[in-house]
Amino acid sequence: MVFLQNKSCSASTLFCGLLTIIFMLWLTTVLIQYDDNPIEKQQKISVKPLPKDIILEQLTLPPVPTAKPQTSKVSAVSELVHQSPETALKKVKQTPPSEKQQVEQVYKQLSDQGVDIQIAWPQQAHQQQAALDFMYKCAGMQFAMLKGNNITKVNQLRLSDYSDWIRVAQGNLSQKEQHWLNVYALTGTAIRLFPREIDFRLSQHLANALKGSSLVNFRANYQVTNQTLLLNNIQLNNQTIKGSWPLYQGKCD
Repeated sequence: MVFLQNKSCSASTLFCGLLTIIFMLWLTTVLIQYDDNPIEKQQKISVKPLPKDIILEQLTLPPVPTAKPQTSKVSAVSELVHQSPETALKKVKQTPPSEKQQVEQVYKQLSDQGVDIQIAWPQQAHQQQAALDFMYKCAGMQFAMLKGNNITKVNQLRLSDYSDWIRVAQGNLSQKEQHWLNVYALTGTAIRLFPREIDFRLSQHLANALKGSSLVNFRANYQVTNQTLLLNNIQLNNQTIKGSWPLYQGKCD
């Protein structure tokens, strides 16, 4: 060997050289095993790029209108006859032209701060999750964050015709909503934007039941059945309304 022929190389130097070679071989083996670690591979695979069909859209709200005091007296509300969702939905669509102005007035009252409106999602966690998923995937509901007068919208469907009545996302958020918060690091108050079509349908139901009276308070529960968004457990101006009100019916794409 060359090392043995070199008289200037001491035994200790030769020994150190052998240790260095052994260490380098051991380090190479460890690095190869680290690259083949299944946990590391799983972590790399789980990192997915953000969906291309979701963008953040910045909107600015107009000044909040001043609430007007309610001065008119409320008459008794007649109870509606129980109907199937399909029958009621067809009748609501055929609102006479003479009632159009009344429906528009009720629609404006939905966002009036002087009106007490509470519509609850299903209490059962799995039913609430299914209802929210249906609204996002099929009905065009939009998730957003409200901060001051600015809205940051997680735009999935690129729909712009939203209702003027903004719902605050109270209680626990759905898994999809919590995912959006974490991915985009959104701050502010979580809100849900409904398509104008759904709230206009609600206004039609309310106008038919109010029969010219003012909207003072309203209570109901959302329910999703057979790809139909319904309202049940309805109380309008402290009067009980029998049956359910269909708000949206359609199939997911």
